[in-house]
Amino acid sequence: MPMKGCKTKQSQSQESNDLSVNEIQIEINDSSSTHNNNFAITLKSKNVDVDRLLPMAKQWITEHKQKTWQGV
Repeated sequence: MPMKGCKTKQSQSQESNDLSVNEIQIEINDSSSTHNNNFAITLKSKNVDVDRLLPMAKQWITEHKQKTWQGV
């Protein structure tokens, strides 16, 4: 079940048809009439497994949110 406000972009995720490339794509749509905190990250690797890419993406999201909230 997709999260409220999350959209999947099939056309972008189908760009890479190379089966030897591991890819994680995360897009966060967080906006209202008072703020716009949309951001996205895409990680691709031929030699790093998806199970290792996911924690990297999560760490980037956490750090990005902290910087955004601090106004950095």
